[in-house]
Order: sequence, then structure tokens, then C-alpha cells
Amino acid sequence: MIGKNKFRIPMWSLAALAGIMIALVAIFVYKIPLSLVLSYGLIAVMLLSHIFMHSGHSTHGDHQEQDKQSNLQNPSVEYHTVPDNKAEENKRSHGCH
Repeated sequence: MIGKNKFRIPMWSLAALAGIMIALVAIFVYKIPLSLVLSYGLIAVMLLSHIFMHSGHSTHGDHQEQDKQSNLQNPSVEYHTVPDNKAEENKRSHGCH
């Protein structure tokens, strides 16, 4: 059962727990000042969150390309002309603008 998460604990919470443990060891065993540990911890959180936020971007292009291909193959798609600026329905205000 190597590599399996037996208790289904989210990976981010395990990473957070490991970070806290490393910070506590750095503070109490190696006597590193708390401000320095917090500074490097904040930098690590920013870098890791950036990696996690952008981890799925490699698949976006595939979906967009498939959507374009399906639109080209589906002739029943209706295309609308550019709306007339003078039309009454376009003069209404939408939302806050």
C-alpha cells in the first residue's frame, strides 16, 4: 500500500503540516529567529501556491482546440450579425455600465 493515502487526507493539508513541523524544528532546534522563519515560510507559500494554481494550464489548449473543431464540424450553429448600435435594445444599460 505504498503511495496510497489510506485516510484520504488532502495533499495540501499534509504539505501544510510538514511545513509547520519544519518551521518548529528550525525555531526550537536550530534557534532560528521567528521573523526569519515566517519570512521564508511566506515566500515558500507564495511559490507553492503559484505552482498549484497553474498546474492545470497545460490542458486548456486541448479543450479550446476541440471546441473549435466541434464548431467547425457542426453546421447547425447559428452565427449572428453584429448588432446595430442604434437598435433600441442596445441602448439599455446593463449592470453598472
